[in-house]
Amino acid sequence: MCFAFPENIGYLLLLVPLAVLLGYGVIRELHIRETVVAAPLADAMMPRMQLWRVILKKVSLFFGIASLLVALTGPSLCSSRKPVLRSGADLLFVLDVSRSMRAKDVLPDRLGQAKQEIMRISHDVRGGRRATLLFAGAPLVQCPLTTDQAAFDALLGMASPELIEEQGTVFRTALELAVTLLHPQSESRIASEETKGEKIVVLLSDGEDHAGDLRTAAFQLQKEGIHLFAIGVGVPQPVVIPSEGGAPKRDERGRVVMSSFRAEPLQALARDAGGSYFRSRAEHTVSRDVSEGINRIAAASRWVMEPADREPISNWFLVAASLFLFFETMIGRGSRRVE
Repeated sequence: MCFAFPENIGYLLLLVPLAVLLGYGVIRELHIRETVVAAPLADAMMPRMQLWRVILKKVSLFFGIASLLVALTGPSLCSSRKPVLRSGADLLFVLDVSRSMRAKDVLPDRLGQAKQEIMRISHDVRGGRRATLLFAGAPLVQCPLTTDQAAFDALLGMASPELIEEQGTVFRTALELAVTLLHPQSESRIASEETKGEKIVVLLSDGEDHAGDLRTAAFQLQKEGIHLFAIGVGVPQPVVIPSEGGAPKRDERGRVVMSSFRAEPLQALARDAGGSYFRSRAEHTVSRDVSEGINRIAAASRWVMEPADREPISNWFLVAASLFLFFETMIGRGSRRVE
């Protein structure tokens, strides 16, 4: 069995606390009558409690919810695997749009420099698809994978910090979403039968990561065979961050907020992921070096193993969930005392 949405498998962990709660519910129902009415009068005043009915209701509810959670993963029956030629490149540009990218230590600012690098790389890389993922405190897919270069360019021009309400800079969640977007199992059956491109992430940021914990995300990129190009934008000297009105940004105490480019997180991320790190400066852009590296990877076609056939079975789990939940509502908790 394989899954179209493997990122949802984690929801199955909810079944553990659910089983505990349902088990506690059985114990509570066994003692509820003695709590309301004295034990000698319980059978005379209330329906008899049948333990097997109570347990059957809880079991039906558990399997109904479990079936729904399994359906969320997009399960499919996958037959034997077949070799598929992978050539070209699927590019996912992961662009930092936190407010520190408005710093003007490069012109027009860090974000503008990063956009120019993306534009040149996108046009210089031959063939394949493009996508844009913006991130600050949270990630946002601005442009899904597409071959429409004009649409990609138009959406890239609109990228700004205002598109993401949650500010700060968190690399880890953005990279986790990048893996999900590029993971082969998240693609449709039709796409699986076609020639695929190499999976490549181009990350552009000033290196200010507020969460840390990048090693796990880096190893996941490497595990999934995703190539990483990390591009740092900015200068090490502290500079002010302009607000929307152009005045320097200030913290809660009224002090001017400063931002410094940090190369270390980007270098460590590239090293752990087996990728490459580049430094983009006003006097030295790196788009040509990056695009040449991507073109070399894309030109070195290789064979990868893919499922030969997929038969989605999500609907069967939805039907099973409906039957379990319907059965649970039809089961009574006990029987009335016959006089």
